[in-house]
Amino acid sequence: MWGDKDSMQANSLAGPLEDVRLSRFNTTHSGNFSEPLPVIPTKIFKYIIIAHPKAVVAQSALAVLTQNDPEAEILVVSDRYNFDDQQGSRLYSGTFVGKETGRQMITSFTASSGKSDLLPKLSSQPLGKNVEICTTAHVVSLDVENKVVTLSDGRVVSFGKCLLATGCKEAKLPGVPDHLKKHVTNLRKVKDFERVQKMVRNGEVKKIVVVGGGFLGCEVASKLKTEGSSKQVEIIHAYVEPGALYRYVPVYFSDYMTELLRAMGVQERPYHMVLQICEPVDKKHFNLNLVLQGFEKTQLDCDHVVFAPTHLEGNVELAEASGLEIDSKSKGVMVNSEMLARTDIYVAGDTASYPDQVLGRRRMQSYDHSFYSGALAARNMSLNGREAYNHLSVVSSHGGPLGLDVVVLGDIDSTMEMYSIAQTSGRFDPNGLVAQESDTDAKNKDDAKPWGLWEKGIVYYLRDRRVVGAMLLNLNERTDDVRNLIRSGLRYQHRMSEDSGSQRILELEDAIELGLESPICRHSSARGQGIMRNSSNKERMGNQA
Repeated sequence: MWGDKDSMQANSLAGPLEDVRLSRFNTTHSGNFSEPLPVIPTKIFKYIIIAHPKAVVAQSALAVLTQNDPEAEILVVSDRYNFDDQQGSRLYSGTFVGKETGRQMITSFTASSGKSDLLPKLSSQPLGKNVEICTTAHVVSLDVENKVVTLSDGRVVSFGKCLLATGCKEAKLPGVPDHLKKHVTNLRKVKDFERVQKMVRNGEVKKIVVVGGGFLGCEVASKLKTEGSSKQVEIIHAYVEPGALYRYVPVYFSDYMTELLRAMGVQERPYHMVLQICEPVDKKHFNLNLVLQGFEKTQLDCDHVVFAPTHLEGNVELAEASGLEIDSKSKGVMVNSEMLARTDIYVAGDTASYPDQVLGRRRMQSYDHSFYSGALAARNMSLNGREAYNHLSVVSSHGGPLGLDVVVLGDIDSTMEMYSIAQTSGRFDPNGLVAQESDTDAKNKDDAKPWGLWEKGIVYYLRDRRVVGAMLLNLNERTDDVRNLIRSGLRYQHRMSEDSGSQRILELEDAIELGLESPICRHSSARGQGIMRNSSNKERMGNQA
């Protein structure tokens, strides 16, 4: 580990880059004593990676650098934010598989037993002999012009090339008083979830509120319900949208997910926003009182709150202070297709805002993107390459106890035009969007299951009739086919109207061989129409409140 100051000074200015690097530092003072003395670096590294040492992007880049340039000296050092947060790997959706979390892979597909090789695995090889990990200090400033990094303990080092991969910031549930923060978990790291999971397993809490209706929120709610079933732990799932995953999927699939969670025993609270968290009146039995805004203001006592946002803000403080350009829309560090922000300054992972040839500029948050962008940046660094980042990353989500493997590629948004192709296990009612297990069940729609018998399928997302995204359900083996389809820029030309009033898009149905039996197809303009229910939304909200 790189933390011995004396050894640093003994090796100061050592290395093959010495003559080149020192030429940038004028050691002759100008005579103006109001100017600060020039800074002489204590050591020179060929490569510096500014990232959490355990981050996927850092591990991926290290593997490539040590393979391509085994003799190069490499320093891995955190920025201030990641130095203060030493809890381990980033928590992505798709973490909860089987009985334990996929700690190292942070994804269902690489952690599950032989299900899929969809995502790459990190190298298990030991670090190279010239790789040093700084654990005693963090970066306080990055001088991109002079290629100098200043550390919190006063040491200054120089570098040939730098990879900046500072990740995301923790999203915090607002309005939590300091003395109650111990009862609120903002999910960002794997250990954050493990702490809550331990409380549930041990029966330390009896009622938990999970805030967030995205992929991660659904996974967390279902997993905690399963873990706490033996202890009769209540799980309440609150979000502002009308249903689970509503921002990302057609209404009928949002309803499907919401009903699956309800069937597990999760208390779903759509249309509910947390306004305030305070002390409960009954301090003997509960730790928190939540003020929720639904159709009406309500209050709810609980023991713990878990905030599970799907998207996090980029951690760009160091980059911004260094003069790097920040994307005003995605709040990431602007890079070109080579992951290059400035000469010899590369940015990868969740921090980077990069141009995609088909989908335009974007910032991705996924294990897959962190791995591949870190590897590409390292290849360009070590081989003086100009390779463009053309990988269309996936976002994976495993429903845990829900048993749903979801793969998302490209742009997905429920405000887009959507077209779904699905295989269901029972008779399907296209008018009421209700699937029954048999014709006998169909006689009584009050007892019919919702559109919750979807075995596998795909939802296409279209912009100006062109496929820009897709969500695969239990069809992860078709990921490469869908990736190629999006890259091809397929744009459908015709919609065929049927007697029932529905519309078919044969060009999408024939685009990929999905291997579905008697598939059901549905076209949705904008958000489409949801499942027909016997009670109105207002009645449902009133009952839940």
